[in-house]
Amino acid sequence: MKTNLLKITALSIALGVALIACDKTNSTITSSDQLANAVIDNQTANEQSESAYELVDDATFLPFGGRNFRETADITGGGNGFFPMLGMGWNRPWKGKDANCATVTKTVTNNVITIVYDFTAVAGGVCGETPVGGKMTISMPVKPDSTFSGTLVRTVTYDNLKRDSLTINGTHTITTTLANGKATSSEKLAKMSILNSKSGKTITYTSTRSRVVDNKGTLSRNDDEYSVTGSTNGSSSDGTTFSSNITKALITKNSCSDAKGFPVSGTEEIVAADGTKKIVDYGDGTCDLKYTETTNGVTVEKERTRGKGGKGKK
Repeated sequence: MKTNLLKITALSIALGVALIACDKTNSTITSSDQLANAVIDNQTANEQSESAYELVDDATFLPFGGRNFRETADITGGGNGFFPMLGMGWNRPWKGKDANCATVTKTVTNNVITIVYDFTAVAGGVCGETPVGGKMTISMPVKPDSTFSGTLVRTVTYDNLKRDSLTINGTHTITTTLANGKATSSEKLAKMSILNSKSGKTITYTSTRSRVVDNKGTLSRNDDEYSVTGSTNGSSSDGTTFSSNITKALITKNSCSDAKGFPVSGTEEIVAADGTKKIVDYGDGTCDLKYTETTNGVTVEKERTRGKGGKGKK
């Protein structure tokens, strides 16, 4: 199981492609540039959502008995079906591998659990070789027993959360409906911003999404697949607006180690500020970073890169 700080780092790498989009120096932004930037920045928003979802799932469930929101069944064998993270047995905060990099606290008040990852006091503002800062706060209701069916809400708030040259702000709200042991989530990423300190440029966006998790009938998350639909509206790194709409569900696979969080199939329609459109097709399910863009009937093959972490770097 990946550690949470590694997952936060993975979130930065997923967002690292913003370096590509934000470092453009052209003083004149053409229609073609607007659309190209919109595609890249929209992919950044998609990957941020995938990384944030997995991070929140792990931070709120896996450290507290090895469970997560995708199942309500008791998986420990012989347990009573109650989740340890109700405030019982949490003898030390979950910090991941680099325990000294963040101050992690958990409180339970009025049946609400709050977990805070605080990097503001990290010595020199550097964790290992990576500049860090800010806070990430996760809140959620106390989990009822394993027979529960209904709706539960988890919220993660980024408060100047810094990784390398990127600083993230915004809120990701995950509303999960549990029925017959299965979970369906609706999500909203509100007033998200990703600032690149090297270029001084920012991507801002709001996204609404619906997610269905296929756990393949196993307890491991390594084979989970996510099916996501929804839309995004934002301001691209070039300062122009863009919108995207998922026209065929985007499928991501945890088993795709070289394309973690990147769609292996599905389509999106991307619209730039001037109304020009691209259809982005992510393929037939093959684990890669390849996709096609179709504009005015002309299709071009592309391949995603992921900032300084390199292609496929997790």
